[in-house]
Amino acid sequence: MRNETARIRDRAKSERAAFRRHSKEPEWDVVQDRILNPLVELRQKVREELARMDDKDALVPIDRDPVPRKFEDLVRRYYKKLGEGD
Repeated sequence: MRNETARIRDRAKSERAAFRRHSKEPEWDVVQDRILNPLVELRQKVREELARMDDKDALVPIDRDPVPRKFEDLVRRYYKKLGEGD
């Protein structure tokens, strides 16, 4: 996570330097894709890590990877069928 933080910070510094050098408004879609979105993802990772560290008696593991979107329906049907108990 530290490396990811450093990469995001370097991107932000680069955008700021370009802004100062050329005095033109940044391309906001690039800022969102290269800085804002990665920061949001990093914040979520930090929250999950802190939750894992705080709650040693959690009944459900917090560290499971999310299901890829293309498999969400299959996984939902699997657990539904599993719960029916054939």
